[in-house]
Formats: sequence, C-alpha cells, structure tokens
Amino acid sequence: MIGTLFAQEVRATKKSLLAATGTVVLVAAVSLVFAALNIPVLGSIGLFLGIAVFIVLVPVILCLLAENYWRTMYGREGYFTMVIPVRGRTLFTAKLVYGLLISVVALIVTALGLLGAAFAFALSLHKDPWTFIGDGLADIQPWMVWLGVSTTVLQVAYLVVAGSALMTIGAEGRFNHLGFGAPVIGAVALYLVMQVVTFIGILFIPLGIRLTGPDAGELVPQGMLDGVMAAIADPASQPDVLGLGFVFTTIATMVLLAWWGGRSVERHTSLR
Repeated sequence: MIGTLFAQEVRATKKSLLAATGTVVLVAAVSLVFAALNIPVLGSIGLFLGIAVFIVLVPVILCLLAENYWRTMYGREGYFTMVIPVRGRTLFTAKLVYGLLISVVALIVTALGLLGAAFAFALSLHKDPWTFIGDGLADIQPWMVWLGVSTTVLQVAYLVVAGSALMTIGAEGRFNHLGFGAPVIGAVALYLVMQVVTFIGILFIPLGIRLTGPDAGELVPQGMLDGVMAAIADPASQPDVLGLGFVFTTIATMVLLAWWGGRSVERHTSLR
C-alpha cells in the first residue's frame, strides 16, 4: 500500500515539481553560459542569477510540497484521500517520507548547480575548473564541510516534518475554522519555542565541536555554557566550542511532531 500511496504522490506532484526544477535549470544554464563566456555586464548578472535560482530551488520545492499536502489532505481533494482504505498514520508516513525524498533530491540538484556555477566562474577567469575548485576547497576544513552539509539536510528535513505536522494539527476540528491560518499561527509559536529550546540545547547538552587550536574540528563532551559565560565576563573573549545540542533538540522535536501528526490524522481529521 505504501507503494500505491507513493505512486499517487508522484502523479499529484510530478508536473509542478518538474516544471519548477526544469525552469530553474534552464534559467541557470543560460545565465551560467553568459558567465562562462565572460560577456560584459551579462556575465556578472548571469553568475549572480545562476547562483540565486539554484539557491531558491529548495524553498520553491518545499512550498509546492506544502501546497500539495494541504490540497490533497484538507483541501478540495481531501475527501478522496480520506476514503483510501489505509490507516491515517500510514497515509501521513507515506506523504512525509515522499516529501523528505523529494527535498533531498532538490538539495542534490542545488549542490550540482552551485558546482556548475563554480565551473562557470573558473572558465570566466580562464582557469582550469577542477584546479580552481580544488584550491577553493583546500582552504576549507573538512569538519566545516560535513557540519554544513549535515546541518543543511537536518534543517530541510525538520521543515518537511514540521510543516506536515503543523498543517495536520491545524486542520483538527478545534482549529480548522481558522483555515490555513491555524498552521501559520502554529508555525510562529513553534519557531519561538524552538529558539528557546535550541539555545538551551547548545548551552547545556554536553556535545560540541572545537573551533580553535590544533584540535579544531574534533568533537568534545562540552556545550557552550562555559564559553558564553566567559564572553559575558570578558567581551574580548570568544567561545572556542560550538555546541551541537541543537542536533538533539531538532531530532527530538521532529520525532514528537511526526508522532503527533500521525496521531492527528488517525484520530482528529476534520474536513468541515
């Protein structure tokens, strides 16, 4: 049944997702050709535009997934979706996993697009692209790369889970008179709560990454509390540890929201 639900998701979203991705790739390709050829004025504009459209690809895909989720679950197609003979939790899980997979694909396309932009920039400078990119990466510590990649993937996954759960909870009978305003209010409330929870997490959860010294990039059993207190006492002091407690608070919140969202679909769905 999961396969059937996935197939339905593909049918419902393939046109909009392919159109958005195709438009981004086409616009970026033309722009980066101008950049690679170093055409006066158009070259600079093309490089900026090529990078910009690839960066906005993931947010656009997330918006399209959110629109599809709301429309097929609680909009004009909601009645059809709810008569599918599967548990609400299964339905929610299928949509959630599909959204996560599509988001990861969008991230990969974005990464390849930014790599293409680096190629175009190197060609505009009459340099070998691979040597140019290699020299640039040589200045970046490996831990910075894996931290940046893993954090980006985690945050996108969080947005998918949180968005799905908030729309589901906001559509419960006690909230659905607010329409789409309910998940918007929920998103604002969740954002404020997460700011506090994340701050507490990076301060007190004993896991961090060393930022300075010969052991920079190594994991340490320490949060940022000591560094923050030292910075308060001496403004010239800078924290030497980046707390990674936000990883645990984000994952814990995702698990809670996924459980709550699945439970809400199964027990409190209201299409009135």
